[in-house]
Amino acid sequence: MSNTKLAYVLALCLSTFGGTLAWSAPIEPDCSTPRASIQTLLDWLQPAHYDTAKAATCIEKRNDDATIAELRARQILDILDAKGAFVQLDDLPSDPNYANSEGEASVVMSRKVSDVTVDKRGDQWLVTLDTQASVAVLHENLLVIDLRRYARSLPAWMQSRGLGVAAWQIFGLVGLTLIGLIIRTVVSWFFAGQAQRVMERLKVVWGQELLAKVGNPLGAVIAVFVVGSLLPTLVLPVRLNEFLHLVLDVIGTIYTVVVLYRVVDLLSSWLTQKANRTETKLDDQLVPLISRALKILVLVLGGVFILESLNYDVASLLAGLGIGGLAFALAAKDTIANLFGSVTIFTSKPFHIGDWVVVAGVEGTVETVGFRSTRIRTFYNSLVSLPNSVVADSSIDNYGERRYRRLKMMLGVTYSTTSDQIEAFVEGIKGLLQAHPAVRQDYYEVHFNTFSASSLDILLYVFFDVASWTEELTARHRLLIDIKRLAEALEIDFAFPTQTVHLDQGGASESSSLADSQAQLSEIAYDFGPKGSKARPDGLWAVKG
Repeated sequence: MSNTKLAYVLALCLSTFGGTLAWSAPIEPDCSTPRASIQTLLDWLQPAHYDTAKAATCIEKRNDDATIAELRARQILDILDAKGAFVQLDDLPSDPNYANSEGEASVVMSRKVSDVTVDKRGDQWLVTLDTQASVAVLHENLLVIDLRRYARSLPAWMQSRGLGVAAWQIFGLVGLTLIGLIIRTVVSWFFAGQAQRVMERLKVVWGQELLAKVGNPLGAVIAVFVVGSLLPTLVLPVRLNEFLHLVLDVIGTIYTVVVLYRVVDLLSSWLTQKANRTETKLDDQLVPLISRALKILVLVLGGVFILESLNYDVASLLAGLGIGGLAFALAAKDTIANLFGSVTIFTSKPFHIGDWVVVAGVEGTVETVGFRSTRIRTFYNSLVSLPNSVVADSSIDNYGERRYRRLKMMLGVTYSTTSDQIEAFVEGIKGLLQAHPAVRQDYYEVHFNTFSASSLDILLYVFFDVASWTEELTARHRLLIDIKRLAEALEIDFAFPTQTVHLDQGGASESSSLADSQAQLSEIAYDFGPKGSKARPDGLWAVKG
C-alpha cells in the first residue's frame, strides 16, 4: 500500500474514532460567527494541536479569569464526547447576524446537548456565563466518576491507544456489558418472584404467566438505562460514543415496546375477566378492539422513538405525514366514518351481542361488532355485514331490550254464537290469563270488539314476561291451546270466511209479522236498556232481575 493510501486510511480512522473534530490544521481563533466560534473551541482541543488558551478564546470570561474559561472549554468537549454529539460544522450558520426561529441570536452546538450554546455579545459569538453554569452542572452529572484520573496510575500497556481508544476503556466496555447482563438477570428474577407473591397475596389469578414474561424485557430496559448512565465515565471518543448511544437507545426502545406490549396483554386479561362477569357480550367484543388499538399505538410510538434515535427529524416527518394523512383521510373518509361509528356504538350501546335487532332493513341477531362493520345473523342463517357508519346513523329497533313481548289478535267466532256464550268465552279467557305463569298480570285486555263480515271478533291483547323468542313461542302455544279447549267446552265455533244463501219462502210468518211491529221492537230495545229485565251491564255473571 502506498504512503498516500496509508495516510488516507489513518485519517479516516482518526475522523471516525478520534475526538469531536479532527482537522489537519487548526484555524486561527475567530469569534465573529457561530460556526467560527464553535470551530475555534473544538479545533484547539484536538490532540494534534492542543491549546486550551486558544480554545477558550470564544468563552466569556469573568474578571479576565482565563483559568475558568479553559476549564469550561475542556468540560464542553467532555460533554460532547460523552453524549456522542458529533458537531457538523457545515450545519452551523456562518452569518454574523444570525437569529434563530424565535428571533434570538443563539446557536446550539448539537441537538443532543441543547444546553450548550453560543450567543451573540456585541459583535462576537461567545459561550456566555449562563451557559457555562449549565455546562458545569451537566458535566458533574455526566461524569460522576472521572476514570481518567485513576487511569493515569495504571500500567503503560493499559493506557496504550489504538484507533483513539485506550486499553482500559475497552476493559471498561466489557465490564459495563457484564454489569448490564447481571442487572437484567437479577431484575428479571426479582420481578417474577415478587410479582408472583403479590398476586398470590391479593388472590389474583389472572395473567400470572403474562406477568412473568414482563420481567425479562423490564430487566433489559433497566440494564440499558444503567449502562447508558455509566458509559460517559469511560470518556470514549465521540464517534464511538455516538454509535454506542445509538445502539443503547434502539435496544432500550425495543425492549420498552416489548414491556408495554405485554402490559397491554395484562390489561386485556384483566378486562376480559371483568367482561366475563357482566351479562352483556358487547364488552367482550370491545376488549380485543381496545387491546389491538393500544398495541398499534405502542408500536407507532416505538417507531417514532427509534427514528428519533437515528437522528431523523421526526417533527418534519410528522408534518409531512400530516399533509399526506389529509389526502389519505379524504380518500378513506368511509373508513374513518366507520371507525367513528364503532366508537358511537361502543359508547352509546344501542344493543348487545346476541340481541334481536332490526337495523337499516336487516333483521337478525347481532354476532360481532368490529372497527369497520357490525355483523348480523339473519333468520335465514345468512350473515350480513353493515358498515358502522350506517348502523350509527340508522334507527335501531332492538327487540332484545323488550321487557314484555306483546300478543295482539282477534278471535273470530261464528255469528251463530249466542251473547251468553261470548260473555262466558271472554270471562273464561280472562281466567286463563290470570292462571298463566308467563302472562303479565297487571295489564291485559279481552273484549268483544268488532262485528266483521263473517265473524264476531274478540280482541285479545296480552304481554308475556319472558326472556327469549323460544320462551315467547312456548307461552303463546300454551295460551292458545287453553283458549281452544275453552271454546270447545263452550261449544263455540271459530269463524272463517263463508257465504250464506237465504231463500225467500214466499210469505211472511206470524212471528216475522210480530217482529216487524214497531211496538215489539221498542219493547225489546227497552228490555236491554238500563232498567230492562235483560240488561247486564256488569257481564254475564251479574244478572239483574
